Amino acid sequence: MRTSTPKIRLLFYGFCLATVLYNCKTKDVAGVTPFTYTFKGIDNVKLPEVKATTPATVTVTAGSVQSSTVTSAVTSGLASLSSGQPSAAVQQATADVAKAIPADQATQLAAAFTPAVVASISSGGTLPANLKAQTDALAKNPALQAYMPKFTLPTVNGKPVGGRIGADGNTVVPVTANATTKTNDACQDAANASYNTAVANLTAARDAQASSVNAAHQAQLTAAQQQATSCNNDKNAYYANLLSQASSQYNEANTAISGAAIPDSDKALLKVLYLVSYVQISEQISTVKAAEIVACNAQATAVQNASTADTQAITANFNAAMAALNAARTQAINSCHNQGGGRIGAE
Repeated sequence: MRTSTPKIRLLFYGFCLATVLYNCKTKDVAGVTPFTYTFKGIDNVKLPEVKATTPATVTVTAGSVQSSTVTSAVTSGLASLSSGQPSAAVQQATADVAKAIPADQATQLAAAFTPAVVASISSGGTLPANLKAQTDALAKNPALQAYMPKFTLPTVNGKPVGGRIGADGNTVVPVTANATTKTNDACQDAANASYNTAVANLTAARDAQASSVNAAHQAQLTAAQQQATSCNNDKNAYYANLLSQASSQYNEANTAISGAAIPDSDKALLKVLYLVSYVQISEQISTVKAAEIVACNAQATAVQNASTADTQAITANFNAAMAALNAARTQAINSCHNQGGGRIGAE
């Protein structure tokens, strides 16, 4: 019996069509490769390391206040005044003061130094402006230069101390990072996220370095401050005693002059000599003592300077890193716009 060819062909075509339809079925994708944005200048940003600097070594020499040897000779001769026969040193001193101020003005000036004014000098107080101007002028008079006390300031590392010893320069203030927020752009969001991470890392590194530096310097500062406290106590006691001695010497001289068997005009001249000398030495004691205190604190100041310099260096590094980071973020955002949110790879 003969098979019909058209039927066989129809069956074959049907089979082929079923195969094609099967192969065209939608299949699930096994997986999508994750897409990672990278940003040059933002990723892996680091802060340069700053370690505690060793403070400068400080060498100090003490200051001093010296009475005039010429005045000391006059003081030794005051005992002769009770007999009305002044010593040669006293006679010369009287003549020298007369060259600087007339006797009548000397009498007025001596009277202006009341017990209250003298007591103020003894306690380290200041003179009324008019009396200070007169005594300063007399102290500078060539005729009295040999009778005035002299002083030497302490030195720190060979330089006389005349004021504060400290680090100069303006304080470096850390910059503030601007927080970033979510957008509707995956590229920009990735750039902002990387930026936020970098800021957090920089801030943590800055704070860790500052903490380490401060801890190291605090130990040094504690030791230096203990030494400074002991030094300050010694200097305060020394110069308080020196001022007390000067006060006693003035009072003894003034008493001897007041009871002398010499003309009142000569008494006034000699009293002015001791008044001017007393005012000068009390002011010099105050000046040198203040400088000594600065010198006592010099090592602690050196530690503070080192700590400040380290902190400034850390802050400056942080600011520089933040400036570069901000510029890199701006560039990254612009690149996101230019590429329509496409991938930005590290170059």
